[in-house]
Amino acid sequence: MSIDILLSRLNKSKRTSSNSWLACCPAHDDKLPSLTVRDANDGRILIHCFAGCSTEDVLRAIGMEFKDIMPEKITHHAKPERTRIYATDALRIIRNEARIVLMAAYDIRKGVKINQENITRVELAMERINDAVEAANV
Repeated sequence: MSIDILLSRLNKSKRTSSNSWLACCPAHDDKLPSLTVRDANDGRILIHCFAGCSTEDVLRAIGMEFKDIMPEKITHHAKPERTRIYATDALRIIRNEARIVLMAAYDIRKGVKINQENITRVELAMERINDAVEAANV
């Protein structure tokens, strides 16, 4: 299966480099893109959700399976590498999540009481920021 078919099933997909995209994750209620997709140029398509959704859940949500993104046999024997994303993708995620934190900070500064739903969202933003930094190997 080609990368184009996978991307056609995702919302708000945007190319971030020659072989990398950012999109909304279909496995959870994603308003701001938190899913990275990368064409590994060896038949594999690599997927990572910064909200923590498993690749299997992402694929199931768009009617696909692992066999659709992984070749039956990879001809070279490279060491398995840690999931890594480009720094530009990480910065986009960090920018989007930092906006959430900033909005909460403005409310706190104005004396507005932050409800539990907003606290939970800020905590998620912080997790996504940390995950983006780790995945970019920064």
